[in-house]
Amino acid sequence: MPPRRPTRAKARVAAASSSSDWLRLLGIQAYGHLGVTMKERELGQRVEVDVELAYAATPERRPDALDARYDYEEVSRLIRAHVGQARCRLAETLAEELALALLEEFDPPRVRIRLRKLHVPVADFSGVPEIVVERSKP
Repeated sequence: MPPRRPTRAKARVAAASSSSDWLRLLGIQAYGHLGVTMKERELGQRVEVDVELAYAATPERRPDALDARYDYEEVSRLIRAHVGQARCRLAETLAEELALALLEEFDPPRVRIRLRKLHVPVADFSGVPEIVVERSKP
């Protein structure tokens, strides 16, 4: 027996409850000590992070006040501090740690991180590796 399709009314309610607006901060640069090799971790390297924090869409206009929004200076400060303190091997690990730290500190329903290593100190390597991590509140 095929699964039942939701009614249109239920589908609209589900779509409305899952809709989000987003704060996006692009190009946050920080210096961190991450990498597979010990040399990479000792020397450190510059990474760039894009952050997206979801917040519930509302039918009414939000107040024009900072306490009604995420403080993007604080978001940027958290990212730079966390990258500066990190000592992980994988960019994937750092991206996930950033996502979890943002969930804990700012309590958004969802967060998305794009982390790029701007220079990989490996001979004959070209390109910019990018990791994308998305996490939601449990």
